[in-house]
Amino acid sequence: MNRKWIGLAGSIASVLILAAAAYALEADFDPSLYNPSVSEIVSFEVCESCLDGGGFRYTWDFDGDGAPEQETEDALVSHAFPSAGYYEVVLTVRSTTSGWTSTRRKGILVGSQPAYAVRELLAQSDGSILVLVAVTASADCSAVGFQEMMPQGWQMEVVDAGGATTRMNALEKKLEVVWLMQLSAGDQLTFSYRLYPGYSSTLRALSGQLSGYTEDGRFVGQISGELGMSQ
Repeated sequence: MNRKWIGLAGSIASVLILAAAAYALEADFDPSLYNPSVSEIVSFEVCESCLDGGGFRYTWDFDGDGAPEQETEDALVSHAFPSAGYYEVVLTVRSTTSGWTSTRRKGILVGSQPAYAVRELLAQSDGSILVLVAVTASADCSAVGFQEMMPQGWQMEVVDAGGATTRMNALEKKLEVVWLMQLSAGDQLTFSYRLYPGYSSTLRALSGQLSGYTEDGRFVGQISGELGMSQ
């Protein structure tokens, strides 16, 4: 092999190594609370082990409007939400050396709720995604359940229903789950399902609502937690 091709092969190998390293990195963070009270301080900690080395800047958009409220090199920040509602918190990580960026989105439900749900996503080696939904009751309630929109082009399989009754609404492409039982404050329920990629390999943002009943009537709230994989 002549020197020209050796040099070209070396350049290609270097690019592939850099691409693989970039692919291994991802933005991620953990909030201290997914259902805080209005004006309660919530800590947000960047997953530094998900990154490689140092030299990163973190940009935070706490209301998902596209206008960041904070940019810092500190991996731990705090924020208080001024009013009740559902907030999409967006973290963008940027390498100060290579310019590489990655984004992570998570939902926070602010304000008193009889029950709330948190979604977690776990990428699997076969390309599928394991979705875990954990429900926590904050007050006495009943017939708690959730509806989750299924991403287009992906197939769904229930892994562990956790005692819930489930139905796939094929017309609306919606997973419907309900626990036909009474819950007390502090009770927790879990549900898991797996998503398999079909003709689409990109997982768009997930969305869903948790609902149930108390003696005051029906309540509804958005599912908190993961909204999609890193971008």
